[in-house]
Amino acid sequence: MKTQLFKAKDMKSAINLVNNQFGENAVILSTRKNNGVVEVEASDSDDAIHKHQEKIKEKESFSKVFMKEIKNKNDNVSFIGKENKENFINDQKNDVYEKIRNEITSLRDDLSRMVLTDQTGISDEISYLTPIKLRQEKFLPELINQLSYSFIGKNSEDGRVSFFRELSRKLSSNDITRMVNSKNIFIFGNSGSGKSTLSAKIASYLSDKKSTKEINFIDVSGSGSTNSDVLRSYSRVLGFPIKDHKYFDFNENQTSDNSKINIFDFSGDLNFSLQKIKEIKNSFPSFQFCSILALPSGSNSEMIKGLCDSISEVRPMVAITKLDECWVGAEEFSSLALNKARIGLVTGTKVIINSVIEANENSLTKYMKENFKGV
Repeated sequence: MKTQLFKAKDMKSAINLVNNQFGENAVILSTRKNNGVVEVEASDSDDAIHKHQEKIKEKESFSKVFMKEIKNKNDNVSFIGKENKENFINDQKNDVYEKIRNEITSLRDDLSRMVLTDQTGISDEISYLTPIKLRQEKFLPELINQLSYSFIGKNSEDGRVSFFRELSRKLSSNDITRMVNSKNIFIFGNSGSGKSTLSAKIASYLSDKKSTKEINFIDVSGSGSTNSDVLRSYSRVLGFPIKDHKYFDFNENQTSDNSKINIFDFSGDLNFSLQKIKEIKNSFPSFQFCSILALPSGSNSEMIKGLCDSISEVRPMVAITKLDECWVGAEEFSSLALNKARIGLVTGTKVIINSVIEANENSLTKYMKENFKGV
């Protein structure tokens, strides 16, 4: 029987280490975060478990101690002159209130680092339950802390919904109008992210929204790429012409008054796309375009951070793709928000027509409420 310090990249991994080492007899003595590493002190020692239980009992008896303190202070009032009695009572009240504030601050700190394994007996009216539930739903602690103002003072369910709405407001893109009004739209992303399908869906969406057939597909592919074949198939189905970007006149596009919409499909990997976009920007500084990053659902937080770091100069609107294959989890939403990404579109079906949904505060909040049911 011993006490041991476990270190891991996140709380879940640390708890798994504790369980593997100590099993059901484990008791968590403390948790903290040190230079980005989660540290959990745990033990299966009978003595350590006994001391931990005594500490919990001390915190549970806080209200009793407080009432005893109040009684002692009031008892002392009888020995004071009448003219100073009121001032003395106020001073003592302030002293007690300060102790209460300090104790509450300490409890807040303890709760913020606590991993709750059993919610039995905890009142739903406790506002601190909201961050605990959000953590259990896999929202990242850093984001919960950033948006804590949205749920403080509310019960757990109202607090969760308020958090969802604030997060949705943070994630919602303001670029939808820009995309609709743009003559040139760049669609890029990692290989297999659904760029060509997204290009076809956006073409159909804009055709309906603007009542136009004046739409071109522009194929931006590297040597040996087969993605252009997919785009050509969509071109035949939708009846929109396709051309290679090598034959696209960027200068004429800027000066002409035609109303054609050009949708550029950047096939290949992300590095190829970013290099091509950089070349176009450098060669044609006045060329205006709206950029969209195709991000497949199911992407992990590290992948999202890497993507956001890579595209920081382009700052595209994000389109969540492949929702029919995998849902967007709390970790993804957290990472997107922490990396200041903005979601403009979501899509999750093989159907091309009427398959794009504008992402806004209401639609994202609705998605979270329907898919995160609480624990």
